[in-house]
Amino acid sequence: MSAIGIIAEFNPLHTGHKRIIEHAHTLSDTVICVISGNFVQRGDVAIISKQKRAEFALRCGADIVAEMPVLWSMSTAQNFALGGVWQLYNLGCDKIIFGSECGNVDMLIEAADLLNSDGFFDLVTQKARSGITFAAAREAAAGELGINTELFKNPNDNLGIEYILAAKKLNLPIEFCCIKRNGAGHDSSEIVDGFVSASYIRDELKKGNIGYTERFMPREIRGIINPDNIADISRLENAILYALRTKTIDELKVLPDISEGLENKILLSARVATSFDELCNMIKTKRYTLARIRRLILSAFLGLDNQFFMRTPPYVRVLGFSQKGAAHLKHAQGVIPLITRAAQIKLLDIDAQKVFETECRATDIYALCFNPPLECGSEQRMKLLKTEELL
Repeated sequence: MSAIGIIAEFNPLHTGHKRIIEHAHTLSDTVICVISGNFVQRGDVAIISKQKRAEFALRCGADIVAEMPVLWSMSTAQNFALGGVWQLYNLGCDKIIFGSECGNVDMLIEAADLLNSDGFFDLVTQKARSGITFAAAREAAAGELGINTELFKNPNDNLGIEYILAAKKLNLPIEFCCIKRNGAGHDSSEIVDGFVSASYIRDELKKGNIGYTERFMPREIRGIINPDNIADISRLENAILYALRTKTIDELKVLPDISEGLENKILLSARVATSFDELCNMIKTKRYTLARIRRLILSAFLGLDNQFFMRTPPYVRVLGFSQKGAAHLKHAQGVIPLITRAAQIKLLDIDAQKVFETECRATDIYALCFNPPLECGSEQRMKLLKTEELL
């Protein structure tokens, strides 16, 4: 039975995401989504919990929804892609589809091949010596090799290339396809052809404009969101400042993706800054993007280290499925365990247990982002979602 995978945040799920799910159904029997956990790649909390977003995906046509643990969901594009592609492969996917600004998967595969070629990393290292970000150095090196550098300016194209590179790194027999992105651009505040960006919806949800934002969401999930579902990182601000002020230099040195003595700047800035945004902006330079700085700060806050950085997840936790998805799971034969209940983690190896313990801690902290705050333990009590029970 063929299956096609989607790696997404669905933060939150909108009409553009529904369009990808619908198109995926025309290409394969089963549609499987791996979604970010409660902390996301931009260095922020998810606006809506992963379980609620999994419900939305199932209502909108996904057959299986699994989570990407925080160690991969709040990480670099490379690590995010590595985690998502590996999990989809272990869920039995032979294809992966993603949104793309260029809409040309052959162009993206060609770019990935060049990036994977001998000498490319050395060229990037040479460019980075000028003090620019890794992304800018890679773009400059790619341009020198004749790659269309616009692909790296487009966030979805850039992430699509990372998915292809991850499959190459893991030597996985996965076919890639893309669907051209329509409407508003990434992080845009404009409404284009009835489509808006997820960041626009998040901003409106935080303002309490739930009814207004639902016009940009699929009909299947309208009327479900209420004010208690909205998470906001601002509710963690003092806790973040407290945590960073109590960190030692040795604790900061082992953060995921830390480099070049950045831990010293974080330590000094944490003792001066009086808000989360001020802390981020004090550390940010032209060499380090704001998203990277936010991830580092939140990693320190959550107690994450580099033990699993650029490694593959040790298990796949399924959040929910349809009847078709349940039938597919019976035949999925990956090389890592598929988990549907928290109790199953106790039977796995020490690495899997460490990843799950980290996830539990992150979810307990995420519970403080709601008004009113939620109690601890929801990760362990999370119920498996079944489409027929949602209707």
